Parts: sequence; C-alpha cells; structure tokens
Amino acid sequence: PVVADQIGSGDWEAVENFAVKIADDTILPMKLYTSSLTGGGTNVKVSYTKDMYKAADDFEKFQKALTKAVQKKDSAASSSALEGMATALLSYRTVGGLLGADGGGDIPSVDDIRRAACRVQGRTFEKRVKDRDTRLATN
Repeated sequence: PVVADQIGSGDWEAVENFAVKIADDTILPMKLYTSSLTGGGTNVKVSYTKDMYKAADDFEKFQKALTKAVQKKDSAASSSALEGMATALLSYRTVGGLLGADGGGDIPSVDDIRRAACRVQGRTFEKRVKDRDTRLATN
C-alpha cells in the first residue's frame, strides 16, 4: 500500500528504491526457497514447486517492468507492474502454504526443525533439546 501511495504522489525516488533494492532482493530468496523444496538433488518430489517457480518468474518479470516504468515516471505502468508483483507474490505464498497468522507463514523455526530431526534420529537428542529448553525457561 505504501508504494502504491508513493506512485500516486509521484515520489519516484522512493518507488525506485523499492523496485531496485527491496523487490529485486526478493527474487533470489523466492527461487532458492523453491529450489530447497525439491530436495537439493535428492529424489524428493513436491508437486507445487512448478507453480512456485512460475510465480517467482512472474514476480521477476513485473519487477523489471516496474523498474522500467519508474525510469519513465509512468504512473499507470508502475501501478500495473506493482499489481502484477502483488498477485505473483500472493500466488507464491498461497501455493507454498506460506500464509500463517504471523503474515510470514508457517515456516518452521530452527528448534522445530531440530525436533523433527530428533524424531527421525531417535528420542535421545530430542530429550536433550527439551531438557535444555526447560533449563533455559527456568533461568
């Protein structure tokens, strides 16, 4: 909403900052996260990654369109590109199940990942982690 307001008010410097720094810096993590879901070379198959890759590619396409529109100071093209970016990002998050109550999604914490690994490796490590958590909570 802030960037849309900046486009409307003609604050092209702020919009350019968003397009070149924030939005551009979002593309690689989107693609890397999707790549990580495919198992990093293992035979893990996640059916929705194809849709996530498409959404990331669409986001990148609209980000480039926004950058060009900002250089031309074209409000209509900038708004259209921003809307395309928002749609692509929502699609990415929806398909990937990243729409949690905190807005950042249901991405597990490091401790959640460790506990999940404990279940696979056996309960001894999980017990040590729980003991540590209890010890830290009491201190």
